Amino acid sequence: MAGGIAMAKSANALLPLKGAQASASEPDAHVWLSASAGTGKTHVLTARVFRLLLVGVPPENILCLTFTKAGASEMAERIHSRLAAWVQMEDWQLARDLDALGEDLDEEGRERARQLFARVLEATGGGLRIQTIHSFCRQLLSSFPLEAGLVPGFRALEEREQQGLARESLEQMVVDAEARDDRVLLDALEALALRLGEQEAERYLIRCAGAHDALEGLDGDIRGWLFAALDLPAGDIDAEIAEQCSDDAFDLVALRRVAKANTDWGTKTGLGNADIIASWLGETPENRAQALGELGSCFLRKDGEPKAVSKGQSSADPDYEALAFGLGETIAELLALRTRAAYAETVAQGLYAGRAYAQTYAAAKRRVGAVDYDDLIAHAAALLGTQGIADWIRYKLDQRTDHILVDEAQDTNSRQWTIIGALVDEFFAGEGAKGERQRTLFTVGDFKQAIFGFQGTSPKAFAEAQAHFRDMAAQADQNFHDLSLDESFRSTPAILEVVDATIDGLGVDALGLDPQVVFHASARPYPGEVCLLKPVSAVANGDQEEEASPEGDEDWLSDQDRVLAERIASQIRRWLDDGMMLESQGRALRPGDVMILVRRRGDLARLIVARLYEAGVPVAGVDRLRLQAPLGVQDLVAVLRFASQPEDNLNLANLLVSPLIGFSQEELLARSVPRKGRLWRHIRESATTPPESLTALQDILARADFVTPYQMLEHILSGPIQGRRRLVARLGKAALDSIEELLNAALLYERQEQPSLQGFIEWFDREEGDIKREDDGAADAVRLLTVHGAKGLQAPLVILADACTNPDRPGPKDRLDVPMGGDVKLPLLPPRKEERFGIVETAAGYQEELERQEHWRLLYVAMTRAEEKLFVTGALGKRAKGEIPQESWFAAIERAMSGLEADWADDPHWGASMRWAGAEVLPSKKAEKAVGKVPAPSSALPDWSYTPAPIEARPSRPLTPTAPGEDDQPYPPPSPVMREAAERGRLLHSLFERLPDVPPQQRRDAALKWLAAQNASSTLADHALAIIENPDMADLFGPDSIAEAPIAAVVGEDVVNGVIDRLVVGDDVIRLVDFKTGRNVPQEATQMPLPHLRQMAAYAAALEVVFPGRRIEAGLIYTSGPAYIPLNQSQLEPHKPGYIAAQ
Repeated sequence: MAGGIAMAKSANALLPLKGAQASASEPDAHVWLSASAGTGKTHVLTARVFRLLLVGVPPENILCLTFTKAGASEMAERIHSRLAAWVQMEDWQLARDLDALGEDLDEEGRERARQLFARVLEATGGGLRIQTIHSFCRQLLSSFPLEAGLVPGFRALEEREQQGLARESLEQMVVDAEARDDRVLLDALEALALRLGEQEAERYLIRCAGAHDALEGLDGDIRGWLFAALDLPAGDIDAEIAEQCSDDAFDLVALRRVAKANTDWGTKTGLGNADIIASWLGETPENRAQALGELGSCFLRKDGEPKAVSKGQSSADPDYEALAFGLGETIAELLALRTRAAYAETVAQGLYAGRAYAQTYAAAKRRVGAVDYDDLIAHAAALLGTQGIADWIRYKLDQRTDHILVDEAQDTNSRQWTIIGALVDEFFAGEGAKGERQRTLFTVGDFKQAIFGFQGTSPKAFAEAQAHFRDMAAQADQNFHDLSLDESFRSTPAILEVVDATIDGLGVDALGLDPQVVFHASARPYPGEVCLLKPVSAVANGDQEEEASPEGDEDWLSDQDRVLAERIASQIRRWLDDGMMLESQGRALRPGDVMILVRRRGDLARLIVARLYEAGVPVAGVDRLRLQAPLGVQDLVAVLRFASQPEDNLNLANLLVSPLIGFSQEELLARSVPRKGRLWRHIRESATTPPESLTALQDILARADFVTPYQMLEHILSGPIQGRRRLVARLGKAALDSIEELLNAALLYERQEQPSLQGFIEWFDREEGDIKREDDGAADAVRLLTVHGAKGLQAPLVILADACTNPDRPGPKDRLDVPMGGDVKLPLLPPRKEERFGIVETAAGYQEELERQEHWRLLYVAMTRAEEKLFVTGALGKRAKGEIPQESWFAAIERAMSGLEADWADDPHWGASMRWAGAEVLPSKKAEKAVGKVPAPSSALPDWSYTPAPIEARPSRPLTPTAPGEDDQPYPPPSPVMREAAERGRLLHSLFERLPDVPPQQRRDAALKWLAAQNASSTLADHALAIIENPDMADLFGPDSIAEAPIAAVVGEDVVNGVIDRLVVGDDVIRLVDFKTGRNVPQEATQMPLPHLRQMAAYAAALEVVFPGRRIEAGLIYTSGPAYIPLNQSQLEPHKPGYIAAQ
């Protein structure tokens, strides 16, 4: 039944290829396909694969490259499920599919189509190669590791591992620098941290690690190179400025005239200026240089512009304005020189530290035999570009690659295009490596959707690659189809009309595109709408601010964001309650139909999720989660910190006021302790501490040494404290997402490391990456994504929630890269306004231009996620003063809709709205059977979610008493003395086993003879005989004793399995001993090592199971004494397996 259902699902008819789609799928030509959003590019790509297979191309000769793992998985699933469906399709169904592909095959051809699935499964190397570019590079480098300069068997670092290794490399670099007292590097790191802050400094160093080639290409004197590149004096800048302030260089005549004019003016300002000038003139050039800022205050405003000249100053000297302007210009230039030089000094130090870090990080990767994702691309590009070996590698690849298909080509950067070019160029080289066999390149992408500029992608790289391959095909006289797809199968006409109007209003050049007409057509003739919802303004909130201001945890969030989140959540709730119809689908809206898009994950995104939970709207949470940020996670980690270090006053205070314990701030202050006191001791001894709170804290400490991090967290959440219930009551159900991810993180840690609470805390603190959630679309819940994360996804109703963001907001940018030739870029520190000059200004201006272009391309991606309804809104901060930024998405869409003659109208929920429903009225799709409104899910979690799962029965755990115990101390490699002692013990054990069976009068001779054969000391015979012939131990070496007696028994939940050195089994008493040959002999049982006690206790417990009702007498023989130490039941009992659990 399951197979039948799956087959029926996969057997849905293929959509026929139309126009350019059919041309693009032709298997015998090179194709460059520009496909706008929603035009079916994946359908075309998979159709081309089908047609290649149908004309007999071996599956292993097809290589599909895409940008993401999700894209590769989707492509593979589409192809394999369709081929599997063809196996069992009815003949007419198969003919229908083949006809949709443009293939009119006879019965024999259809039979070949049915066999394709088996051919793919049985093909060499696993069949079709559908990979990300990184996966392909990893496979390539694994085949040629030595040629690529890598260790055979290298591994690619996952994101979390890479972050950990990067942090370790930084720590190691600092430790090494301190050890060798490398002041240059330490000063550089200090300057970097002062400039950027600790976290941003670390991110800058990681950027430098990615620019390893650029940094290694610099000369040894980074400062000298940088100052020359910036056209700054190479020497001491202070000395240079002092020289310009000397009597010979500075225009003192003009300065004295200005001073006299200010004195003659006679006002307080004039006399003050005259005093400043006189004081400056009386200083040395060096001091004058330091006082330039004060002198400049006479001529320049704080923003650096010239001060206005008063009538009194002009009256005192008619040339005053020209004199003041000239002096101000000179001073401004000298001050700018100092500012720019200081920036250059800091950049040089940053580059020096960055190069040292890049070298340390590269060495760390070599040490562990690993590469990161950037390395995969860099090494593969270098390998395929190396003279000599590259030809051989391309030849080997040629043997199995005839057709390359590149998906999401706009997301491919220049270095990745170099790799693809190295693979494909041979396709255009006449006969190539395979004579007349047809070989093709298929590339599909959309330059309007190039939104990963931080990874080096751009429409320019896309266009350059297109021109390169077109020229190659022309030179080889091969067909090269340059096609485009503009008919959307996703969005309704109303949405596409606004998209086109927005692009037209901006101009295609604003998106970084060549001048051309961008036009979209819709294949979905159904109603739709684009709606602008009046932004929430910080100025105009009025009484709404009071309504949306909760107590406590959200006080620090902006009022406008809180109001906006509340409105979005209540609006979605209202749509669901009112049964809003999706007219293109003929059914009511459901939560899973709604997608909310934001520019970046931040407070607004978290607020929207929280408000949706409160409104009872199912929500999937944000697509990425910074696990350290949520308050619920911080509270739970505070529990682990307390369990690990209860004397940490600050952490305990945080825990006490968390929902888990529940103190108010006033209650905490009432229990405050002296500065040097310990809060935990005070809480324990205070009579005012609530008993339930003290019990909870004591219970946490009691478990600290016995449970793993996951077990501790689950106990806090589901045990007596009821942490999950408490956190949800305080923070809302939005807290559940982060709680579950923390539990997942604890399980991941326990799989990777030896679990301990302190170890998990350190591991957790080191991890700074985001947790990414894959969107499978299966849950019927509202999705909240960034626009970048929504790439490739769609929804019937999309809300752009922060469309009022101003891209021109002031402040330094996050990064600045200066091109160094090719695709090599040098990371500089982001400059402030006054630090922009020369190549810094050029690079910053160019980067801003690229960022603005990507800003508009990101808008295109956001708008084209919508199938039927697009709502656009946002929030305006206080700086906006109620004005929508003209370069914001909202303003661009508003201008476009106004051009379409849409008007603002009153809106009861938002105050005002502007709607566009399309240029023509279109019929709705026939409605499905009416469905009731979506009920709000219960706000309460079910009771079982607060109860720990019962402990599952498990098989008994093997326990070997003589194996190293958990408390055994690790020892260094044995010294010669230790090896001698071990050999001595082995010989004594052998004597104890052999001599009891020898007649007493012959034992000494036998012992000496055997020891001589072993080249051992004869004194061992005396030690052995002294024990064997001891009257107290006669029965242990008598005829009824057993040597090396094996024992096995189930004791509680453990299986005891071992060998007892000597055992005597009597009717009432069982006696056992074990030999210990160490030099350190305890004087009594209380001094005996814990592992020895546990070993004998385990043997005794096992014998009690095997021989119930008999008394057990155990003891240890220390041969160095020799000494026999008996052990009674009270000494053994606490160490028996299962004793603690039984208590």
